[in-house]
Amino acid sequence: MFTPRLLMRQGALAAWLLCATAPAARAGHEISYYPSFYPQEIRIEPLDPDAAARAFGNARDPLHAYLGAAPHFAADIPSHLKSVVSLRSLISARINPGSDRLASRDARCRALAAVAPLLTTAPDVVAHAYPITPYHADYLDHVDRVLDRGRGPAQEAQVSPLHVRAESDGLLAGDERSDGVAWDVGVREVAVDALKRDAGVTFNAWPGPPWAKDGWFQAYHLLRPAVSDPVDAKRADEIHDLLVDGDTHDDVHRIGLERDLVKALTRGCDSAVIGYRLRREFYTDDFTNGIENIAVDSQSGFNSAVVMRTLKLKDLPWNGWMRLGIDRPAAAAWNPVAGFTDAAGRLVWAIVGDNAFLPIPYNSLWAANRTHIRPAEEPAAGQSIRVPADALIPEPGTGRLVPVGADHGAMTKVVYRVLASPFQDGTEMEAADLVYPYAFATQWGAAPGTATFDAEIAAATRPMREQCKGVRITGAEESTIAIGDRVFTYRSPIVEVYLNTASPDEHRNALVAPPWSTIPWHLLALMDAAVARRLAAFSESEARQRNLPWLDLVRAPAQRAALRALIAEFAASGYRPAALEGLVSAEAATARWQALDRFVDAHDHLLVTNGPYQLRRFSPEVYTFDIIREFTYPVGLGTFDFYAYPAKAFVTGIERDGKHMLATTEAEIALKQQRDHRLVRITFKRDTLRETLPIRPVPRYILVGEDGRVVAAGGASREDDGRFAVSLPPLQAGDYRFFMAVFLDGNTVSPAIGRFDFHSN
Repeated sequence: MFTPRLLMRQGALAAWLLCATAPAARAGHEISYYPSFYPQEIRIEPLDPDAAARAFGNARDPLHAYLGAAPHFAADIPSHLKSVVSLRSLISARINPGSDRLASRDARCRALAAVAPLLTTAPDVVAHAYPITPYHADYLDHVDRVLDRGRGPAQEAQVSPLHVRAESDGLLAGDERSDGVAWDVGVREVAVDALKRDAGVTFNAWPGPPWAKDGWFQAYHLLRPAVSDPVDAKRADEIHDLLVDGDTHDDVHRIGLERDLVKALTRGCDSAVIGYRLRREFYTDDFTNGIENIAVDSQSGFNSAVVMRTLKLKDLPWNGWMRLGIDRPAAAAWNPVAGFTDAAGRLVWAIVGDNAFLPIPYNSLWAANRTHIRPAEEPAAGQSIRVPADALIPEPGTGRLVPVGADHGAMTKVVYRVLASPFQDGTEMEAADLVYPYAFATQWGAAPGTATFDAEIAAATRPMREQCKGVRITGAEESTIAIGDRVFTYRSPIVEVYLNTASPDEHRNALVAPPWSTIPWHLLALMDAAVARRLAAFSESEARQRNLPWLDLVRAPAQRAALRALIAEFAASGYRPAALEGLVSAEAATARWQALDRFVDAHDHLLVTNGPYQLRRFSPEVYTFDIIREFTYPVGLGTFDFYAYPAKAFVTGIERDGKHMLATTEAEIALKQQRDHRLVRITFKRDTLRETLPIRPVPRYILVGEDGRVVAAGGASREDDGRFAVSLPPLQAGDYRFFMAVFLDGNTVSPAIGRFDFHSN
């Protein structure tokens, strides 16, 4: 959560690390504070499942974790291995629009209901007749509808034999597959990662929207193309736009819109989600060679930036050599604008990139990383604020950064404190690095049909371009840390971003247009020039359309030679893009290009970031990354340990006391025993700790009326006896269903939801 409490907790942890005495390991440690994260080296190897099983048994060089799939073990799974699960894909069934016997809605609904039982009984496939799953953070908001599915008359109706076409392998029992042209229902599997990418969501250069992992958003992009009724299609589009724009009044209104969206998508029975597939990933828990600090993203598993900043080796807690396998080799180009789109690429970027915010593993929120939100005075709700005349805004068409000027307004202001640090080519982060991405997004995302347009960049940056009304750097804060006779100074620019947004949610607003600076402006400008000169294209789709190579900063020698020629040209001329001519001198630009040229000489690639790891060696067989253990790196070891071993709550009882609902809970927590952890279930009390960390409960409830609509929703208060209390609003006479979950530290994965049905007179 983006809360002051979490930021203070992280700060306290960093302070503790300053004072802690680190144990001796394979490498000597002169001082007790360690910047960056745990392993000193991360090695990634593409391995097929058979090779991964063998690698786990390598005593001299063990595989520590295997990402993307389960290994193929020849015998029983070794006892030192454990596994984690996450949502891999959604399984949907769609009606063939040309099937005459399924022309009516009732026939389509019966057909979709009849297909669900045909799913394979594979252990990783779960039958689930609703598009929101327990691995979506908004599952509680739909739980009554999930429970109601499977009990309606349409599920029990008989239909004549269907011609079912499996559009993905391994989904249907062998006797149920029809490969003929005359098919009635198609069953397909869509990976969640692919679904988000097709929806214009990226976690590379541009932060993903706060709703990217929500079920309603994914349901829209999965099911909307099949909706045939124009009324339902229009309604779904309208609701989607309201939710994306944040135009909701309160929890009841927002939840009602999300439920209405799913209803509009599924009312015509053109398509439906009938199940989902889990991803099971293994890791070694060996006493000596194992890893700990286990975190897993609900939808991407181990392939997560927070996970990569949390995993550590048991035998070498502050250093060590971590070996990771992944089920597929890298296929996507390695560029941080519109590359790194496959699983291997996302993992590489999770290691070397360092975005402003990082997705929290077990909900749909984001954690502050290199950019922290500062409290700002806000106007009264619904009132605009004046944008300072000297704030900068990209000029339409050119992207040139120009002053906003007088008499311009916005609806909200977000103030960020940016944790600055040098880039890996030795250049210092400056104002130009913070503001140039705004100009870049405008240039490449705002003018379809022009030479400087990329549809994938346009989709990823649309909220930024539509809502950002000005950016202003107001100064910088400096802080120092003294360690022995050395003093380290950290500089944090303060950036104001003005937005036109209808949402009062500061967490949502913070993700719309944060200052992004994990790569330097000169590298972004180099890519800009290369694409403008048709040497390559940023995205795969644009490369295919323009018959150009997909821009790759690492693995394409011919492109690297062409980029080096541009670097030499720009160093000679002091080139800087038009957007920065008022911010960067020709002399400063020349120094930047010369630094980049030296970096390529030393490393043979152009992947420069200010992240915690640096790419050292790459080949089709292995990618190796070294830790940046410089004290100029501003994020300390242990910062994200909070997300390891999340606690889980169980609502064990609910009772009604007049206008109040009272819930009792238990907690499942991981207790450390030497180098291992074991799960225990205990009564959840105010002073319950997860090791040394206090647990913050987030109670949530929904109240559903007999007409199926949500009449109340929100949080709960903690009573003196430890129970959670909800004060119900005045209710009309009728039957109600009350659902409640308690998310410990925000852990929404597969929640244990309590239920209480009652009648109000």
